[in-house]
Amino acid sequence: MSSVSYFDSIADKWNVIRSEYFKDELKQISLSKVDIKDMICADLGCGTGFISLALASKAKLVFSLDCSRNMLKELNSSALNNGYNNIYPIKGLMDDIPLFDNSMDAVFTNMALHHVEKAKQAIKEMYRVLKNGGTLVITDVLEHNGYWAIEEMHDVWLGFSKQQLIEWFEEAGFSDIEVYNTGLSCKGYSSKGEYTEADIFLAKGIKREE
Repeated sequence: MSSVSYFDSIADKWNVIRSEYFKDELKQISLSKVDIKDMICADLGCGTGFISLALASKAKLVFSLDCSRNMLKELNSSALNNGYNNIYPIKGLMDDIPLFDNSMDAVFTNMALHHVEKAKQAIKEMYRVLKNGGTLVITDVLEHNGYWAIEEMHDVWLGFSKQQLIEWFEEAGFSDIEVYNTGLSCKGYSSKGEYTEADIFLAKGIKREE
């Protein structure tokens, strides 16, 4: 089963599955880094809308990107049920974002980068679509040894190191870079009962073109 097929197959259960992995508090930590009022934002690897739905309550427009059509259907249904008409679901890849250059005020991605094979390229793409002065906020897991997640969760990366993230942000062109441990963790069990707990980081950067 491919990664896309896997996420298509669990889309209608993802909200419950996700809640067992990490706390809703992560949403507030991520959104607290940017004043999103009346902004044009992107949520990459949006899933069923953990970040997108929160953005929609204040942002002007939210472009929600995911490779899973079924995840996007779940998001669209939730958006309609909540009365949001400013969320635009888009099927696409994070390392080849189907958005215009210099078009976003803020870009968010939560617990999605570790599924992207070309993660460094994805960060460069995030820089490309941001306006000058725009902010990128990534929340994901620090390095861990839960190898079972590669097979069972279709993870490509077993987390990231702080130094790795700083280097990738710098190479992409970001300034005002912050990478720190949020104090939260992501917890999960494999089908064989193997337990993994990984710290969750927040990485932030500003696009400041000269």
